[in-house]
Amino acid sequence: MAGDVPADERILITLDDLGLEAGNQRVLPDQVLATDRGPDGSADATAAADRGALDLQGVDPSPDDMPVWGARVRRLAAPAAAAAAGTPHGERTVHRYGRVRVLGRPQETTVEPTVRGVSALPAPADGTIVSTLAIPGGLSRTESLGVEAFRLRATEGYRRRKRARPRDAAPWDMAHRCTDIAPPRGAGASATIPIRSLLGAPTADGTGTVPAQQAGSPSSSALSGYLEGSVAVGLILVEGPTPALRMSAAERTKIVAEVQNGLSWYATQNPAAELTFSYDIQIVQLPTPANPTAADLESVWRDPAMRRLGYAPNFDGVYDYVEALRKRLGTRWAYCAFVTKYPLRHFAYASVGGPRLVLAADADGWGPDNIDRVFAHETGHIFGAPDEYAGAGCDCGGRWGRYGTPNGNCDACAPAPADCLMRANTFALCRYTPSHLGWGHGVGGNPVLVQSRGLGVRGNFDVVVPSAFSGLNHVWRDNDATGAPWRDPWQTAQALGRIDAVTMVQSTLATPGPLEVVVRVGPRLFFMWRDSTGAFQWRPPVQLTQGVGGVPSIVQSRLGGKGNFELLAPAADVGILHMWRNHDVPGYPWSAPKLFAANLGRVDAVSLVHGTLGGGAGLLEAVALVGTRLVHLTRDHTAVWRTNGVFAEGVSGNPVLIQSLYPGARNFEVVVPAAGTGLIHFFRDNNQGQPSWSPPRPFGGSLGHVDSVSLIQSNYSGNLEVLARVADRLYLLTRSGAAAVWSAPQRVF
Repeated sequence: MAGDVPADERILITLDDLGLEAGNQRVLPDQVLATDRGPDGSADATAAADRGALDLQGVDPSPDDMPVWGARVRRLAAPAAAAAAGTPHGERTVHRYGRVRVLGRPQETTVEPTVRGVSALPAPADGTIVSTLAIPGGLSRTESLGVEAFRLRATEGYRRRKRARPRDAAPWDMAHRCTDIAPPRGAGASATIPIRSLLGAPTADGTGTVPAQQAGSPSSSALSGYLEGSVAVGLILVEGPTPALRMSAAERTKIVAEVQNGLSWYATQNPAAELTFSYDIQIVQLPTPANPTAADLESVWRDPAMRRLGYAPNFDGVYDYVEALRKRLGTRWAYCAFVTKYPLRHFAYASVGGPRLVLAADADGWGPDNIDRVFAHETGHIFGAPDEYAGAGCDCGGRWGRYGTPNGNCDACAPAPADCLMRANTFALCRYTPSHLGWGHGVGGNPVLVQSRGLGVRGNFDVVVPSAFSGLNHVWRDNDATGAPWRDPWQTAQALGRIDAVTMVQSTLATPGPLEVVVRVGPRLFFMWRDSTGAFQWRPPVQLTQGVGGVPSIVQSRLGGKGNFELLAPAADVGILHMWRNHDVPGYPWSAPKLFAANLGRVDAVSLVHGTLGGGAGLLEAVALVGTRLVHLTRDHTAVWRTNGVFAEGVSGNPVLIQSLYPGARNFEVVVPAAGTGLIHFFRDNNQGQPSWSPPRPFGGSLGHVDSVSLIQSNYSGNLEVLARVADRLYLLTRSGAAAVWSAPQRVF
């Protein structure tokens, strides 16, 4: 961030689909009359264009001080070379205003590792906003306001005001909550909505999640389920008949710029969410006077505004507008924001789960320079995030947002509340808010892939991977469905904060088998598990030990009557720690950690299997990452660990060791990120009298630098399946066929 203005954005205006000639087009699709709508409420651009003139009464057509129709800009033909070139690699659309797109460039992928063995996510990068100087004519109001807002954000004055914004980081000092529950459809003309929290609402279920009918969901498809993908934003500026209720052109541009800036912040916080905001901007001028004594201050101006826009003059009209907006702009989600100078019961508030938020044009005592943060805060409510400031009457319980996460950063009960947008005037997120927003995409640490037994006929692929923010993501591939799709993620253990590394095994302690997980958070190890019955519930994490680092590894061995858990974890200083869990004793106690391999020095990551070599029950075999080298270790039948020497150099990230199912003595297979780009595969031919490791076999170079990896041999003809993390995304590669050829990387998450 640079002065709270996201860096590396630029404007792109496409001219290849102008439709009618700009000189003749008087009404564009984002400015239509009620009579220009189809039976389903969608815009009919052809009917609007046939009017031939702007005569919208009440919907401000083109004030003299606003360059809506290109009177103050020049029309330039798009250079053919530029059109052919498209956008630079890595840029993506963050904001869309008709044909105007604001493109954001992702942060640099060069990283500083926070822990050896697992690379960190990209650090925030500073930069500049590049403004477009030549703007083509014929832009609609939405398009022009998008351009003017971008230009304003590009100025040094705007950035200077952000650096010196008033009440920076001050807690939201509201005396009451800024959330409500939207009325259900059919509430009629009196759509008065009391401000109250979900937990305190008589219609809430006491869990913090709102049933669809209580949230006023207009259809089986939620309007704002979680903040990922494409989002339509209807920005409705409602003005009145007196100077005190009108907005100047500069004020309108400022509001659009603040909305743009606040939503850009969300996009920069989680690039993997691939957020794109598409806008419809309406300026509605009403003859209705202010009525500060009205019982329902919102309906005074909202209902006539919806009538002017061609919708029912009640909250049903809001639903209809937002639904039509989503359909017209082709987005996953949609909500609307009313901005006005009419008297409000509170300067900013929103319905948890949508469909609307309301904002005073001056943001009350916070001032216009804080509208971006206020708007982002209220948008958080739209997508399921609760208030965290004490005046809201929050508590640390409930089940909020997509993953039913408690409100653990509430001022009233959290032992040490963190800076967070939902608590204070700051562009920061606590460990809980990303989960409230539903950010399942965006990962860190190392992924772990298993092919489950008894979960699906074919055996699903189950993956756990640390969230880029807090907690653990669980995602799975449905191998019984056509195309073997990856299903939406689940998230758990947000209270742990940022998880650094993870290891997982499916055990045989129940049928078909729980997922058993150990995670590292800083120097501590925690154990957690998910049952394999119909509930599929994750149990809370329990601390095992501390003084660890790097990437751990767990297996269920063939030792003991039920098969004990064996766990290795790099020590925080030197060597490796070994723990085991006794499944033949009630309570399944864990042993104390025991150090070995201190002669290796600092170990960065380890991978463990219970092999079939050595006779008897077999030996524990491990591969450890030490700097840029791989070391093979074996525990013999006397429980003594022995170092078998270095077999690879020039690697980074966590190695993964498996014993394959190929005929004979079953080879060892290792995949590890290369120190440069791509991955490296090694194998050890265990059929030899003196088994030796193969030379390195690079693959996956097109991925660039790989941060971490997981490896299995699946039941798909014995294919090797590799899941690689590159920055905040996961890619699957498969080695198949007699030629043992690796597939091209496929992004899966």
